[in-house]
Parts: sequence; C-alpha cells; structure tokens
Amino acid sequence: MAKAAPADTVENDPLRSISDAMRDAIHNASEDAHRARERVKEAGAGMGQSVSRFTYTSSYMLSYGLVYATVFVARSIPQENPIVEGLIDGGRAAIEALNEAKLKPTEAA
Repeated sequence: MAKAAPADTVENDPLRSISDAMRDAIHNASEDAHRARERVKEAGAGMGQSVSRFTYTSSYMLSYGLVYATVFVARSIPQENPIVEGLIDGGRAAIEALNEAKLKPTEAA
C-alpha cells in the first residue's frame, strides 16, 4: 500500500499563512504610516500658511485702526491749543533724548 501524502504541505502550513499575514500587515502598516506622514506635512504647511495669513491680517487691521484713529483725533484738535503744543514739545524732547541715547557708548556688563 502506498503512503498517503502528508496533510501539512507548504500551501497548507498554518505557520506559513500566519507569517505571510504578519508580513502583509507590517507592509501595510508602514505604507499607512508613510501616507499619514505625508498628510501631516501637507496639513502642517496649510496650517502654517493659515496662521501666517491670520497674523498678517490682524496686524494690518490693528495698525490701520490705530493710525487712522490717531490721525483723526490729531486733525480734530485745533492747532493753537496748549494740549497740542505740549504734545509737540513732548515729542521733540523724546526725539532728542533718543538721539542722545544713541550717541552714548553702551557699557559692557
């Protein structure tokens, strides 16, 4: 009588199928991780651009509002006024003090 072929051949080996499944799982996980990294990079660039645009727009609106309001108030005050003369004298004094501070050598600590 001839011997029957063993039931556990290479195609039917359960350890082989488990190792193939693990290899495929690792391969898929590494591909998914690579795709996730690319998405994070894209989102990070978009996020940085959004933050930059928000910062620029906010700064522009704030500076425009401050300058416009200051000019409006300055134009509405009469020129021949003790308050205006005090502001002008104070501005000149501040500029002179700044120029003197620039000319003095700084002391090294």
